[in-house]
Amino acid sequence: MKPSLFGLALVFAAGLTFANAGHADTYPSRGIQIVVPAAPGGSPDILARILGQALSVRLGQSVSIENKPGGAGNIAAQAVARAAPDGYTLLVAADGISINQTLFAKLPFDARTSFAPIVHAISSPQVFAVNAAVPARSLKEFLQLAKTEPGKYALASPAVGTTGQLGVLLLQTQAQIQVKPVVYRSAQPALTDVLGAHADGIIVTIAPALPFIREGKLRALGVSTAKRSAALPDVPTFVEQGLPDFNFDSWQGFVAPAGTPQAIIDRLNREFNAVLQDPEVRKQLLAQAFDPAGGPPEAFRKVIEDSIGSWGKVIQANNIRLD
Repeated sequence: MKPSLFGLALVFAAGLTFANAGHADTYPSRGIQIVVPAAPGGSPDILARILGQALSVRLGQSVSIENKPGGAGNIAAQAVARAAPDGYTLLVAADGISINQTLFAKLPFDARTSFAPIVHAISSPQVFAVNAAVPARSLKEFLQLAKTEPGKYALASPAVGTTGQLGVLLLQTQAQIQVKPVVYRSAQPALTDVLGAHADGIIVTIAPALPFIREGKLRALGVSTAKRSAALPDVPTFVEQGLPDFNFDSWQGFVAPAGTPQAIIDRLNREFNAVLQDPEVRKQLLAQAFDPAGGPPEAFRKVIEDSIGSWGKVIQANNIRLD
């Protein structure tokens, strides 16, 4: 007697379940590689090394870091998208992976379908800081100066397509001001020019600007998240200061190639969440002005997709496009 199609389907489904369970039981059996879309010392690299070390202890396997900077993060993303979907090659996925979906005319991957989200690791507020010589003690005062003298004040940002650059454009639109956007290769030369008064202010993640804010060389006028940052508790948000829609952060998390077995994704999610709850790890993250996040893979998928939509509108409104 021939087996029914329904019976064959049950056998196939049972086989998949068994295979996935087997993956979970034996994974990991060797070292894991985390690919970082930035040079050593950048915030994705710092995150990977902090969490990678703790993850290695929990999994009992080595966790190595491979830095693949360049291409606005696309080189690293492409490498992981093409890697074997076995849980041994992971990517630090930053907000740029969502921004690039609209920014670039052609990409060799899709942020929504080429990766399996694992966990939203951290969020990092952006800070709007000005050179100490700028005669503005608050966001309100700066906006008034900018309205009085349109185009006078130069605002630096790290690179095309970063949240800092898009944040400057968003500020112009929402505050109805005209400034002079100046885009640099990275955060460091942008900060150097603001400190040297070659530019008047900058929108950038808090960590690289924090030492200069504490030294009084930069004056922080606002942070971009809905709530104040623990790193700058005395600096009000843009929302508090009358811009209710100026609300965003830089985020980072971990993804695997699409097709990675769900059992492995779930295992990695559990381990990353445990690491993010570790007091020593949290201490190290907070010292970098990173706000630990965590949560299920589905929550990180929503972060990625929501960012594609929100930043896509800003990119399209300002007609920014890279080939």
